[in-house]
Amino acid sequence: MDSSLPAPGRRDRQKHSRQLRILRAARRLFARRGFSQTAMEDVAESAKLAVGTIYNYFPSKTDLLLAIIGRETGSLLERGRALAANPPRDPLAAITALTELFVGDLLDGDRRLWRELFAAAITDPQSIGARMFEADRQLIALLAELIADFKKRRALAETLDEARAATVTYSVCFSLLTAYLIDDRMEPETIRGEIRRGIAIVLDGMRPSDPSGGKLQ
Repeated sequence: MDSSLPAPGRRDRQKHSRQLRILRAARRLFARRGFSQTAMEDVAESAKLAVGTIYNYFPSKTDLLLAIIGRETGSLLERGRALAANPPRDPLAAITALTELFVGDLLDGDRRLWRELFAAAITDPQSIGARMFEADRQLIALLAELIADFKKRRALAETLDEARAATVTYSVCFSLLTAYLIDDRMEPETIRGEIRRGIAIVLDGMRPSDPSGGKLQ
């Protein structure tokens, strides 16, 4: 944090604290009751605030959900950029570590909340769906930056299209996470293992070829 910037005042701290209370309350209720079955009055009661206060911070329930998505994505991107700035030397280890960040919050969190997020995105594609798509786009872009870095180091094929390679890699994660959300029998560690194996297969096709026609390890 820049020490030259003034510290937030009491009013700003109070505002931030209330926002967090509201978002945490909404997150719990959306996971437990479902997005469509939760009213703003329910959020106010859970957050122990007047319903008018809730509307002052978030004009609608959709705004609440968008704020939750933004908070989750912002935290994820911050951690992802830190990893990409100093990745493991091996491309498989680096890409696997980054994708683990992508999937970790979902696998370690409440499956019901993520189901609600996906369902809301389908029901409201113009706002919630668009925000989730933008989050996916940013995560893919970060993955592409990491792949491009390994291309420069010649650890991956110089002819590789990093944007397409990132999209394919992300698709492996997305398809398996979708299966996890649909099927309660699937365990997080099973999905993690399948993602690691899938990424290893994808990455094998990204490696530069040696003169004999094989892939360099």
